Amino acid sequence: MKVRAEIDQATGILTVQLGVGIEEAFVRLRAYAYAQGRRLAEVAADVVARRLSFFPNTDPDQGDDDA
Repeated sequence: MKVRAEIDQATGILTVQLGVGIEEAFVRLRAYAYAQGRRLAEVAADVVARRLSFFPNTDPDQGDDDA
């Protein structure tokens, strides 16, 4: 259940970062993971750990991370 909780937490973080509702935030999280060829849980862990940030109006296949 830790993975699901982390995905939920990351989705909540994205609602603030993107200024969107919970459904849209989850879609963006999934889209980013798919576009990057990564597991959803890995992307969620990066969001929660603040290694990855999303910005409004950014395509999922563009790098939004802070690096």
